[in-house]
Amino acid sequence: MLESFKDTIFLPQTDFQMRASLASKEPELLQHFDEVDIYGKLREIAKNRKKFILHDGPPFANGTPHAGTAMNKVLKDIIVRMKQMQGFDAPFVPGWDCHGLPIEWIVEISLFLNSEICANNLQNIG
Repeated sequence: MLESFKDTIFLPQTDFQMRASLASKEPELLQHFDEVDIYGKLREIAKNRKKFILHDGPPFANGTPHAGTAMNKVLKDIIVRMKQMQGFDAPFVPGWDCHGLPIEWIVEISLFLNSEICANNLQNIG
């Protein structure tokens, strides 16, 4: 007779549940994190420290997400956390800095197309 596979390997005895039950546990975890408010406590403790601000740009404003997108986010997160641990007040600051693209470029094109310079050049061409 064959033994059960679980009886043939050494598994540690633990109180950790084998099933995640995420649908029922997630609301409990979110409530716990809201009550503990670790980020709020960090901000309160560091409020009089020297500031370190790293503006986080849009996740993927100039194209589709790729491995570099993830690496960028992870590195910014590491830097902000490191500065917090070095004694700075380093809050997470989301931003929308596209370095002039893409919306500013679209505005420039639309302003040019509606300008007298463009209209005059189009008349000279025709």
